[in-house]
Amino acid sequence: MIEIKNLSLAFPGKGKTFDNVSFNIKKNTITLLSGDSGCGKSSLLMCIARVIPQTIEGNITGEIIYKGSNIEDKGVEVVSGDIGYMFQDPDSQLCTFTVEDEIAFGLENMNIEPCEMDGIIDEVLKLTGIEHLRKRDLSQLSGGEKQKVALSSILALNPEFILMDEPTANLDPISTKETIELIRRLRDDMGKTILLVEHKVNEFKDIIDEVICFDENGTSKVDKAEFLKSYMERSKLPSRVKVDIEEEPVVRVEDICFSYDKETDVLKNINFSLHRKEIAAIIGSNGAGKSTLSKILMGLLKPEKGKIVVNDKDIAKMSPREIGENMGLVFQNPEHQFIKMTVEKEMALSLELKGKSLHEVSSKVEYYLNLFQLSEHRQMNPFSLSQGQKRRLSTASMLINGQPILILDEPTYGQDRENLQKLLKLLYEINEKGVSILIITHDMDLVYSSCDSYIHLEHGRIVKRGRVDENFKKNFEKEIDYGGR
Repeated sequence: MIEIKNLSLAFPGKGKTFDNVSFNIKKNTITLLSGDSGCGKSSLLMCIARVIPQTIEGNITGEIIYKGSNIEDKGVEVVSGDIGYMFQDPDSQLCTFTVEDEIAFGLENMNIEPCEMDGIIDEVLKLTGIEHLRKRDLSQLSGGEKQKVALSSILALNPEFILMDEPTANLDPISTKETIELIRRLRDDMGKTILLVEHKVNEFKDIIDEVICFDENGTSKVDKAEFLKSYMERSKLPSRVKVDIEEEPVVRVEDICFSYDKETDVLKNINFSLHRKEIAAIIGSNGAGKSTLSKILMGLLKPEKGKIVVNDKDIAKMSPREIGENMGLVFQNPEHQFIKMTVEKEMALSLELKGKSLHEVSSKVEYYLNLFQLSEHRQMNPFSLSQGQKRRLSTASMLINGQPILILDEPTYGQDRENLQKLLKLLYEINEKGVSILIITHDMDLVYSSCDSYIHLEHGRIVKRGRVDENFKKNFEKEIDYGGR
C-alpha cells in the first residue's frame, strides 16, 4: 500500500526532526506508530498527507511511495481523495462554522454533487454517532465532539488510506470504545488501511496488526506481543495514598447555572467543594459541560446563577489578578494560553508580571525547563512544539506560579506514559505541600491512581459524586454508562 524510503525532515533554521526513516504499510491493516512525545510522529504523518511541505514549510528528502508511485513531490490536492488525515488537534482541522458545513466543505472540494451530499453527511454522522450534532455550531462543541466531527469529515471523502493522529485523545471511555470499533470496521468491512498514532495502547491492542516504533534512531517494526508486554510493564501510573477530606474547603461551587444560547442548559445547579490537599476528578461524557465549568471556576465565563467561593471570597468580587494568584488553569487546548514567541519567555511571563527579580525568574525558568524536558526547545515558538511538548509547557507555565489551587483540563492529552508519570510525581509533591488539584479527565487510570474523590457530570448536571475507592472502580468498569447513554 505505502512504502517510506529513507525519509528525512528538517524545518527551516532548525535541525532535523527525523532522519532516514524507512518502513512499509500493508494494505487492509491497522498499524500503530509508537514513540515518545516530540519524536516526530505527527510530522511524519503530515509528510505522508503532504501537509508538509505544502501547508507547513519543511525540507523533505527521501521517497513516499503510494500504490507504486512516488508522491514526495505531489500536493495535498492530488492525494486528498486517496489519503485522509485526521489531525491531532481538531481545532487545527475544522474551518467552517457548523458541523454539516464542515463535512460539506470537503465534499465540495471533491466536486460531489449537492444532491448527493445530504446522504453522505447523514451516513458519516451515523457512523461516528453524532447525528444529533448536525446543526450545531462548532464553537459550542467539546473537544471530544470536535474530534468526532473531524473524523466524520475525513470519512465523508471515503479515502482508502487513513492517517489518524491520537483519534481518541479527547474522547470519554464509551466514545473511545465506539471509535475503536469503528476503526476495526473500517478495516474489516470497508477495506481501509490505517496508520495511527495513539497513546491509549491498551485499549487498541486487540485491533492492531503491526507496530512501528519511532525513536532517535528512526523506525523499526517490532513484535506486537513483545511491544504490548513491555508497554504494560512501563506504563503503570504512580499512585498515592488517598487523603481523608477533613479540612475546610478552599473552593465552594454553589448552584451554578450556565448556557451559551439561553435555550440549552450547559450547566444546571452545580454544587461541590474542593478541600485543601484534595485531588478531585471531574468526569463525564463528551459535551457534559466539564471544560465550561473549568472556565467558570477561573472567572473566564460568568454564570447566570450561583457563585464560586475561593478561600471564603466570592470570585465575582475578585480581580482577574487575584483569581490568578489563587488558582491556575491548564487549558484542554494548550495553545489557548500561549502568548509569547519562545518557550523560555512563555514560562517566564507570569513571574515577570508579578515583579519577581531577574535572578528568581531565571532560576525558576531554568528549573522548570529541565524538569519538563524543554531545555533544548527554549528558543522555539510554543506553537511549533509537538502536542505533548505543548502540554508540558502549558502545565509548567502554570505550576511555576505556585498557586494553592490548580485546575488541569485533560492533562494526559498528547502525553506519552513516561512524561505523564513524571508529571504525576510532581503533582503529588506539590499536593503534599498543601496544593489542591481539580483534574478534568477521561483517563480512568489517572482517576484510580491519583484522585481522592470524583464529580460525575452528565448533560450539565452532577449525577454522582463520592470517594474514589474499590467500589467506585468496580462499578465504573462494570457499567461505563455515563448517565445511561
